[in-house]
Amino acid sequence: MMQPGITHTISFSTPKQAALLAAAAMVFSLSLPASAQQAPARPAAKAAPAANVQAELDALIKAAKAEGEIVYYVAATENVAKRVTAAFSEKYGIKAPYVRLSSAALGQRYATEAESGNIAAELAFFAGNVAGFANDAIKKGWVQSISEAGIPALKSGEFPARFNKGPVAIVQIAPWGIGYRTDKLSGGDIPRDWPDLLHPRFKGQVVLANPSASDAYIDLWATVLDRHGEAFFAKLREQAPRQSGDGVQSLQAMAAGEGIAHPPTVPGQVQGLKDKGAPVDMTTPAYTTGVEMQVMLTAVAKSKHPNAARLLAHYVLSREGNKVFNDDPGGITMYDTAGLPKEYQNTKPENLARKAMIIKLLGF
Repeated sequence: MMQPGITHTISFSTPKQAALLAAAAMVFSLSLPASAQQAPARPAAKAAPAANVQAELDALIKAAKAEGEIVYYVAATENVAKRVTAAFSEKYGIKAPYVRLSSAALGQRYATEAESGNIAAELAFFAGNVAGFANDAIKKGWVQSISEAGIPALKSGEFPARFNKGPVAIVQIAPWGIGYRTDKLSGGDIPRDWPDLLHPRFKGQVVLANPSASDAYIDLWATVLDRHGEAFFAKLREQAPRQSGDGVQSLQAMAAGEGIAHPPTVPGQVQGLKDKGAPVDMTTPAYTTGVEMQVMLTAVAKSKHPNAARLLAHYVLSREGNKVFNDDPGGITMYDTAGLPKEYQNTKPENLARKAMIIKLLGF
């Protein structure tokens, strides 16, 4: 049994296994260039009669309770996973152990398990567009299209159709912002836009997440590049930023005293540390993009608890569950996106083609 919140690693004893992981990583990275918001939304289907949907939901709940458990992978921050698991388990009496991984590691692990015929996760939440990966996985029989799974929240028409992308659905948009130390910065010293990081006060005090950890970072830095050009990155490198791991690790490093500013971060990451008493907060520039969290469903034939998986998918797609998923300061549900920054930029399909360039510009 996998323990909630524990990141497991996979070791490989043979060259064949190592090659498999490399191939999985390549497949996953190549599947992520398209923006989930720019991808065509699935045409809205005619909503099924409410009585029929309720009857199907009641039957699904009964079947899911009989299974008693679902195991899922999640790229969201720890506090999001804990909150969703607690609310779902309380509502339905179903255990929901999870494993938290970065999106790149999640895709590699899922593909490796699928190739070996033993997918542990019945549901997965990816940060960034995963529609290409999901479509390929559907063809291989690993994954079931979320739109073809009979999810009550989709059949009833409750979930906003524009966020249903067919194989997957968007359950969260988290705008990128700048984390900072509240015990070190206040008032006009707080960075509120990306160029503010170039002020002399941030020399040697900026902690950068490794952009290789997730393609969602590439979307953000490509957006900044479009607005501020390569000169911004040259000046940022002159600030001698400190390099760290993924977003969670780099934010923790800043909170521990390795710097006073951390770009980029999202509300869930910051709130998780604030809840533990860390002196951190964040600002969100008006011009930014965001992380789109998407849900992907393992195929019934590959799932140990397929009904519990469909029920969790229904929960996070419902108005009630989607609010729980996004219940952080600055959280934006799929049912109300009025809180997006004024100059929020949709991610672009061509951003990933600049990945090597972005990594070099950041000095990694």
